[in-house]
Amino acid sequence: MFKHSPYIVHCFGANVSFEDNVNLYNLLLEYASGGSLADRLQNCKSLSEFEVKKHTKNVLLGLSCIHNNGIIHCDIKPGNILLVGRDKTAKIADFGLSVTLEQGMNQKQGVIRGTERYMTPESVINTEYTSQVDIWALGCTVYELITGTSLWEDADGDDVLDKIEFEEPKFQNSKLSNEAQNFLEKCLVKNPSTRWTADMLLNHTFLQNSSKVANTAKTRKKKSDSMSLLHKPIQKITFKIGHHKFSRQLLDPKPLLDKPIKKITFKIGNHKFVRQLTDLKEVENETCGRVLSTDNS
Repeated sequence: MFKHSPYIVHCFGANVSFEDNVNLYNLLLEYASGGSLADRLQNCKSLSEFEVKKHTKNVLLGLSCIHNNGIIHCDIKPGNILLVGRDKTAKIADFGLSVTLEQGMNQKQGVIRGTERYMTPESVINTEYTSQVDIWALGCTVYELITGTSLWEDADGDDVLDKIEFEEPKFQNSKLSNEAQNFLEKCLVKNPSTRWTADMLLNHTFLQNSSKVANTAKTRKKKSDSMSLLHKPIQKITFKIGHHKFSRQLLDPKPLLDKPIKKITFKIGNHKFVRQLTDLKEVENETCGRVLSTDNS
């Protein structure tokens, strides 16, 4: 059902094994080299708002797919959001507690699904489940990722459930921007009928500049990597003649550093280019190719 969604952990298949007189149903899942957001949070204590925006947008895209297919996840939390691939794409995992919308509407009295700190008020009082339980849990998750603390940090056990049922969430924290606070206000509405949906939240201003910020950060990193060539002693020159490439180690790099670099040779694909530089700062713009050599002559 979800195999085409890039924001849900892919299941490649399943098998059954027999261990200790018990049949075990095994799922073959996509490998998450980055672990979970819970692991990330444990290592970093809290995440930057920019990183949280990126992960939140991916989770909402996954939830939109899930909800539009008539499924409620019922256990959204940092531990069930995995980071997959080199770019650490956030993907939703663990559908062990999930139900269909029809099953959620007919939930038996006394059956509670989910993890306590991420439960909704309507879950605590045992009313019907809707897809909005996932939105509340996402709000709790976003708060925790940015601030490094649980929304109900000062409570345990039944006290957590009492606070969820009777208290209004408080998320005034110095680490939260105004946009983040407003986003949480739309997620953490006690009345599920007025809580925003995944599709509505995807258009919230909190997420609108996430791609722009990502591109800006990548551009800055490229420029920084390029300029680093100018601030470190040149230890080796690489040059190319025909189809052959040669490298020369410099025993004394000082002669090259005594003069400004006037020419730079770089490569894009199989093509080599030479640029005469009138200003050393021009090197900053040559970030798309692989530098082969520098020339002071």
